[in-house]
Amino acid sequence: MADSRDHARIAPRDLLRAALSGVRLYRLRSTLTIVSFAAGTAAAVALLAITGGARAELLARLAELGAQLVRVHAVGEAGRAGPPALTLADATTLAVSLPFASKLAPVRVVPASVLLPNDQFTVEVVGTEPDYFALRGLSFARGRAFSARESASGEAVCVAGSGAARRLSRSEPVYGALVKVGSRWCRVIGVLAPTAVTTSDGTDRRLYVPIRSTLRHDLSERQSLGEIFVRVADDVDPERAARVVRRALVRRHDGVEHFAVETAQAVLAQSRGARGLLDTLLAVVAVAALGLGGVTLASQSWQSVSLRRSEIAIRRAIGARRSEILTQFLLEGVMLAALGAGIGIGLGVLGAALASRLGGWPWLLPAEQFGAALFAIVLLGVAATLYPAYRAATLDPVAALRQDA
Repeated sequence: MADSRDHARIAPRDLLRAALSGVRLYRLRSTLTIVSFAAGTAAAVALLAITGGARAELLARLAELGAQLVRVHAVGEAGRAGPPALTLADATTLAVSLPFASKLAPVRVVPASVLLPNDQFTVEVVGTEPDYFALRGLSFARGRAFSARESASGEAVCVAGSGAARRLSRSEPVYGALVKVGSRWCRVIGVLAPTAVTTSDGTDRRLYVPIRSTLRHDLSERQSLGEIFVRVADDVDPERAARVVRRALVRRHDGVEHFAVETAQAVLAQSRGARGLLDTLLAVVAVAALGLGGVTLASQSWQSVSLRRSEIAIRRAIGARRSEILTQFLLEGVMLAALGAGIGIGLGVLGAALASRLGGWPWLLPAEQFGAALFAIVLLGVAATLYPAYRAATLDPVAALRQDA
C-alpha cells in the first residue's frame, strides 16, 4: 500500500547521493570489489588490445603474402664448408623449372652504411628484382620501382622505404637525390608509401637496390639469399605448390634443409599457435577476476541490505517507493563496477603498451570491442546487485522493524 501514497519522488541527484553514501559505508569491501573489477577489466582490455594488434598484424602479413604466394626463407647455414642455405642459383632454378610460378623475386639483405652530407648511419639494403614490390603489395608514394633492365645490369639506383626516406630527408629531399650506399653512389628513383601496420621485418626502414649490385661477379650464382618469393598461378593450390618447391630445394641441397617454406595458411596457423597461450592466460585472468568481483559485489550488496534493514524499513514506512529502493542499491553496484572498470581500462592500456614494447608486438584496441567489454562489466555489476536490491525493495517494513527491535 505504501507505493500508492501521494508523495514527492526522490530526485535522481538524491538517489545518486544516497548510493554514494552506501558505497562509502563499507570502505574495505568496496575497495576489494573495485580492485577485483579493475583487475578483471585490465586483463580484458589487455587481451583485446594485444589480440586486436596481433590480428591487424596478421591480416597485414597475409595481405603481403597473398593467397597465392609462397615464401621460402633461410633458417640456418650449412656451415663454413658447405653452401649457403639459399642461393641465387636456387631462385634461378625455381624460376625455370616450376611451370606454375608466374612471378618470382629473390631477396638478399646486406647491412650497409649510408653517407649523407651531414650524417652517416647503417641501414638494411635489400637486393631484389622489380617483381618484389608487387609480390609484397608495396605501393609507391613517389617515383617507381627499378626496371628489369636496371635490375639485370645492376645499375646504381635505389628505392627507399618510408622510414628510410624520413631519415634521409633530414639533410635534403630524398626523391631524386644521390646517396652513398656502402661504396656506391645511388640515385633514389622511388619512395614507398607507409605500410598500414609496422611489420616485423622493418620493410619501411629499408633501402632496395637491384640484386645484381649486391653480388660479387665471380660468385654471383652461389651467393646467399635470405628469401625467395614465388607467386603461383591462380588455378594452383599454394599448399601443393609449397610442397613441390620444398622437394625441389631439398634435392638441390642433397637432403640438407636449412630453409622453411610457408604460405598464408601456414602463417595463420603459426600465429594462432604463438598467441594462443597468452590469449588463454589473459582470458582466464579476466574471467576469474571479474567473477571474483561479481561475487564480492553480490556479497557486499547482500550484507548491506541485511545491516540496513531498519533504514530501509523506515524509508518504506514514510513513503519511499520500491522502485527508488531498488534503483539506489543497483546504483551502488554500478558505481563500484564502473569505478573498477575505469581504473582497469587505464591499467589495461598501459599493460598492453608495455607488453607491446617488451615483446615487439603491435597492439590495437577496436572501439566496438572496447564498448562491448565495458557494457558487459557494467551489466555484471547490475546482475550481481539485482537480487539483493530486489530483496531490499520488497522488504516488509513492519516485520523488519519488529525483528530489529
